[in-house]
Amino acid sequence: MSIKATIAMTALLMGLGIALPAQAQAPGFGVFFGDEESDFYPERITCLTDYQIREDIAARGYTDISLNVPNDKHVQVRATRDGVVYLLDYNFCSGRIVDRMELRPAQRSR
Repeated sequence: MSIKATIAMTALLMGLGIALPAQAQAPGFGVFFGDEESDFYPERITCLTDYQIREDIAARGYTDISLNVPNDKHVQVRATRDGVVYLLDYNFCSGRIVDRMELRPAQRSR
């Protein structure tokens, strides 16, 4: 069968709503393993407690750690590092800092 005939047959079958075998479908369609962010940062079966969150943030070099209310596997964390106060968006199921925003210079203690 020629290429033109194959294309015409494919268009006809698709127009009739008949599914084609996987190898006949266009490449690059769909979601494959490795495409999702969760494939790179797998979540734990049980999420971290407040204490574990504080310990993890402290292990990354932050001090003066304050947690906000958890919301959908995320918690906002205010913490200080290198003389700057940051607002962190922390996923407490994957143990990952998703976003970090600089708020202000830290106040020096007297």
